[in-house]
Amino acid sequence: MKIRFKIKFALTFCLVAIFAFTSCKKEVTFKGYTVTGTVKGLDEATIKLIELDFTDRGSKPKVIDSTQMINGAFTFKGIVEHPDRVSITIGDEFNSTFFLENSTIALNFDTTESNRGELKAKVTGSALEEIYDVQQTKIDSIMNQEKFAILKTIRSKMEEAYKSKDDAKIKAIQEYSSQFKGLQSQQQNERRSFMIQYAKDYPESAVAPWILGFQFSEGRMSKEEMKTIYPIFKGDAKHTAMFKYYEKTYNDIFKSLGEGAIAPDFKLNDANGKEIVLSKINAKYKLVDFWASWCVPCRSSFPHLKELYKAYGKDGFEIVGIGTADDEEKWRKAIEEDQTPWMHLNDTGADHQYGVVARQYGVPFLPTTFLMDENEKIILRNPKKSELDEKLKELFGY
Repeated sequence: MKIRFKIKFALTFCLVAIFAFTSCKKEVTFKGYTVTGTVKGLDEATIKLIELDFTDRGSKPKVIDSTQMINGAFTFKGIVEHPDRVSITIGDEFNSTFFLENSTIALNFDTTESNRGELKAKVTGSALEEIYDVQQTKIDSIMNQEKFAILKTIRSKMEEAYKSKDDAKIKAIQEYSSQFKGLQSQQQNERRSFMIQYAKDYPESAVAPWILGFQFSEGRMSKEEMKTIYPIFKGDAKHTAMFKYYEKTYNDIFKSLGEGAIAPDFKLNDANGKEIVLSKINAKYKLVDFWASWCVPCRSSFPHLKELYKAYGKDGFEIVGIGTADDEEKWRKAIEEDQTPWMHLNDTGADHQYGVVARQYGVPFLPTTFLMDENEKIILRNPKKSELDEKLKELFGY
């Protein structure tokens, strides 16, 4: 009896000890993200979370994670060091973006609401997405003010005219819209001011660079503004993909590819298949001009460039046209149609993307131009028409 009692007591003690240990043990809280999603109108597909990268247009997308959707539902789990906006692809047809942060996030998609494959996610559980959506609504309210209503009408008529491919209709709507240039500028300036002010007010937020977006660029900000805005960002804002684009843009403009820097040498074939090396072009001054057949501002600049080429070509001024992000047949046809007498080099990458040289030069938009001397030292970067004219007069003395 005593032995049986001791065994029973020992078992009871062990069970109590085990219970006490398990009940006192702290639950480990998962500190990462859990993303659950549903896709209406689609049962099965491969779902990928992809890092956004605006620093190299030719780079392959970096996949953060992938999973299989079953019965229209999927789940991701992981941890991010810093919150950021990411892309999500749904099969080969659909894509969207949202803020990925360490929280429980639910995404709901409806394939019937697709805009050329782009889906707007209904997001819950992401504080940053909520903030972003609120600011986007404010931007929309600026753009949709009653005083700007006529501009919306013009845009729809412009789209109709271009779809019709009727030159007379296109010319008519262009002439009509030209009288509203002042109103268009006012609309863009109000939008721009809001975006810049938000970045100044919340420089540490991961949302701030995404609200400012590509407003931070040569075509939309003066160099003085860029020098003022760039240093304000701190904390999470500096770890976003958009800020990484700002870093590269700033470095290109003011350091590696700015005025006074030595432009990188390159080799490309001309329209006849002959290899041309930039450093071996015999010219005192070279204007390297990145363009494409579909780029209206590019081709609109050609008549004036012809005048400059005629005026200074005999004294050592050369224009090096670099066709990029284009279709080769259309590129050749444009050269023939425009009768541009300077050398033309082809730099189109796979799938009509920017080529190796355009990426090497960090081309932000088309046209992008660099005026350089015989040693490839950059004299002007993306000069305005008047700036280029004045500089050439100064260099050639007439």
